[in-house]
Amino acid sequence: MENKEAARLISENLKNVYGYAFARLYDKNDVDDLTSEIVCEMLKSAGKIKDDRFFWAFMWKVAENTFRSFVKRKSRRKPNTTALDETAPDDTEATPERSMIEREEKAESLFLLRRELSLLSQTHRDVCLAYYFGNKSCREIAAEQGISLEMVKYHLFKTRRLLKEGIGMERQLGEKSYNPGVFRLNFWGDRNHYGILFDRKLPGSILLAAYYTAMTDRELSLELGVAMPYLEDELKILTEAGVLLKRGDKYETNLVILSEDFENDFESKTKGFFEETARNVFETTRALLPEVRKLPFEGIDPNDNRLIISLLNVAFVNAFLKANKEAPYGDVKPLPLGGNGFIWGHDNDYKSVRFLGVSLKCTADDGKCWFSTSNYKVFSKCGVWSHAHWMDNYALTVAAIDKMPLPDVPEKVLKEALAEGFIKLEKGIPTPNFPVFEQAVYDRIVGKLDPVIAEATKAILDYSGKAAELLSDHCPASVKDQCPAIAAINYRLDAVGALFETLVEKGLVTVPNEKKTLGIWGVRISD
Repeated sequence: MENKEAARLISENLKNVYGYAFARLYDKNDVDDLTSEIVCEMLKSAGKIKDDRFFWAFMWKVAENTFRSFVKRKSRRKPNTTALDETAPDDTEATPERSMIEREEKAESLFLLRRELSLLSQTHRDVCLAYYFGNKSCREIAAEQGISLEMVKYHLFKTRRLLKEGIGMERQLGEKSYNPGVFRLNFWGDRNHYGILFDRKLPGSILLAAYYTAMTDRELSLELGVAMPYLEDELKILTEAGVLLKRGDKYETNLVILSEDFENDFESKTKGFFEETARNVFETTRALLPEVRKLPFEGIDPNDNRLIISLLNVAFVNAFLKANKEAPYGDVKPLPLGGNGFIWGHDNDYKSVRFLGVSLKCTADDGKCWFSTSNYKVFSKCGVWSHAHWMDNYALTVAAIDKMPLPDVPEKVLKEALAEGFIKLEKGIPTPNFPVFEQAVYDRIVGKLDPVIAEATKAILDYSGKAAELLSDHCPASVKDQCPAIAAINYRLDAVGALFETLVEKGLVTVPNEKKTLGIWGVRISD
């Protein structure tokens, strides 16, 4: 802050500074002197302030320090007395100001001791507490901890040194102690056992804190504002889950985090990426409508707009599968908590994610039918297939395609499916309210959509390739090897969502406001 601006603010608030001094001194003759010293120190310190918003918070700290120095200096000063003055106070006599500061210093020392104890590792902490608070001998501690007598003595020596050094330090809590940030997990695989880990803020904050810079447990404790006894359990859980690695005495995050900075950078560099592709695939698909309407299948929508969306969805899902076949993600490795798949994170509430769930070629247990369903973000206001109730919706979908009796699903799920027009009931038997093809008809439609699939496949691969290249620049070296697979998984699906967004933005298709089965189709396999 500029000295001129600081002087103006202090001058305008001189009454408050005087009031501060007056409230703290018992000898009111010293108020003017203390006020002058505080003003001088404030003016000298103003240049240290980087952000003007913190001016008064900083200045009142300066005032407090100046008051302490004033009282200490005053108590050391020899009183101007003569030998005959028997009423002169002893210079060691405690004044009210001095007593107040001594009480504050004692409380501060206790706070600092507790702060440093909270930063000790478990072994140091256990040995220290047993010796100093439990009054146990070194030999007793050695037996309890299962370590040698010499190691107990070493831990006590090390602990005393750490406490002594730490008490003399001015420690600053990290930003995540008051602003934990947002961490959201993403998963691609068969069984997700990781979501429950991040139902609380602390695990995600640990991964965010240790992402770009590997940190010791003590550094994490200060950054997060969490005492070691509570932090240690979380570190162990995350390390065993494989999302956190410990190298030496430091922890580092072991998954890719799609940061908001990266996502903003990627968005700006891919603006308008799908415009040409969207126009081409729309025109090609629209030209196919007369032929498609002649083919026999259930759920033909009389509305051209919605039929085009359904056909494009078939084409895009096939393009996504084709892209993965042409450029596979790589080997899917078993995950430490069970299941197989890939995990990655976001440091925001899925701000840039363009799909809300996808199920590709889900085959019924009896092998008589299969279906595909996609919840793109652009369809969110009209989607009817809930991935949150996957098993229940799976059962209803298969029953409707295969015209089987109503399955045993929660009443709430059935009511929603009927109310939103996902299925219908005819004499108690569910029937589909979405396109259902015989396999041979489906194959003919896919064949007609080949040009659309080819163009969409190229766009999907180009888009995810750009994401992989840029993500590698935004990631720490420790997880760069994961970038190609994560970029492919996340951004090939996002590419399909982005294609539909572009189609809507350019007015080529319209997403209805009412509930519609836009993202789902079924296929009946002939005997």
